[in-house]
Amino acid sequence: MPRLSSPPTATLALLLACAAALGGCATAPAPQAQDVTTINGQPVPGRMARLVDAVTMLDTIDVNGQRIVVEKGVRKAGTRVGIHVHEYGGHTCVLTGEITGFMEGHAPHKWPAGTCYYMPPNVLMAAANLGSEDVVLIDTFILPPGKPTITIREPGFPAR
Repeated sequence: MPRLSSPPTATLALLLACAAALGGCATAPAPQAQDVTTINGQPVPGRMARLVDAVTMLDTIDVNGQRIVVEKGVRKAGTRVGIHVHEYGGHTCVLTGEITGFMEGHAPHKWPAGTCYYMPPNVLMAAANLGSEDVVLIDTFILPPGKPTITIREPGFPAR
């Protein structure tokens, strides 16, 4: 996933404007291809699995009519989420352990405890816990009411 510490000034300004607008950035519609099995032409390592001990910490509508969702969960060692998109973007903060992010068009990136990363809208991505320690994550999304926080695009992801 791209680092926010050194993007070009115009890119940083756009990201900050998007955050300030609470997810109001205009984006192209999500690609409609279904069976996505690779990112950057490579399969994502790890076994597909849902987060465990997942809890919704906040799910409310703000004064602008946008839905704010904050979720916390544990990514077990050796597991990953299926390849997916977030139609309206979001961000993840790593509380414990280390997560490896995979994003179309970018090299894999490791995010240790105490860091957060931005998930741009409509970009194929996945996150894997490739370490031996479980990872605790908090995800935050700002989106229109009734829209999903995540759309899994990889076949075989376990149902709830």
